[in-house]
Amino acid sequence: MTNHAIAVAEAHPRHAQLAQRILDAAIAESWPAGARMREEELAQRLAVSRTPVRGALRLLARLGVAETAARRGFLLARAGEQLVGTTVSVPLPPEDALRAALIRDRLAARIDVEQSQVALARQYGVGLPVLQRVLHAMEQEGLVTRRGWRWAFVPTLVDGRSQEASYQLRLMVEPAALLLPEFRTDAAALALLAEEHRGLRDRLAAGESEPAAIFHLDAKFHETLAGWSGNPFVENLVRQQNALRRLIEFKTYVDRPRVRAWCGEHLEILRVLGQGDAQGASTLLQRHLMQAREAAVRLFGRGEG
Repeated sequence: MTNHAIAVAEAHPRHAQLAQRILDAAIAESWPAGARMREEELAQRLAVSRTPVRGALRLLARLGVAETAARRGFLLARAGEQLVGTTVSVPLPPEDALRAALIRDRLAARIDVEQSQVALARQYGVGLPVLQRVLHAMEQEGLVTRRGWRWAFVPTLVDGRSQEASYQLRLMVEPAALLLPEFRTDAAALALLAEEHRGLRDRLAAGESEPAAIFHLDAKFHETLAGWSGNPFVENLVRQQNALRRLIEFKTYVDRPRVRAWCGEHLEILRVLGQGDAQGASTLLQRHLMQAREAAVRLFGRGEG
């Protein structure tokens, strides 16, 4: 069935997220038309209070997915199988929309690597104060750097050829680093890293994680393992590759199933490392990078030509 995105203006993002989760449950469990959607049961299931659930149900009613009945509350208007592919889409706030447009247009080479504030404000039809707030936030994320009254995007891996070359290098270095004689894990750091990944996995399931947070943990995982190698050249190389990936990963993180998959792959590598099996972890890391490379190939192409 073709995906059907329902755009909602003036909706609270939290309500939209919960509405989508309720929709997903109705589809996955094949709820029949007329199924009663009880606030208390949904609140327990979604691990939230009843108030945001009520807001989500009201939103679904506005969209025609739910309906209200006297003394029965909210009912599902259509069977779950009829809702397959339906998603709730909330327009981004103006500053978030501008940030997304800047990243999208840079990746598509519609704007130059370096631009003046005035030119960007004119191109996107926004005031300088709004633009400056967005650029300052992007600077904190490491996406742009300031050069006087001009701003420059960080270098990035912009095509299939550069992606392929990057993964070739990482496949040569990162798994081998776990087998160096000086490789030592830190139990406390390993436990914390695993906990952070479990937290990310839970937020992904709730549809609540932002690309910047996803990138931060992804980069931290690879840099931590490189740091445990005891070889500063390995650590510097991995940091450099992460810096090049920073902007492009905002595009790849749209593939949330792949993000959930690599989160699980990271956790398995950490589990094996916790057992003292560096060889097994090295094999898993090689497989993880190969799967990441294939995901990049699907997104960017092989880079021939």
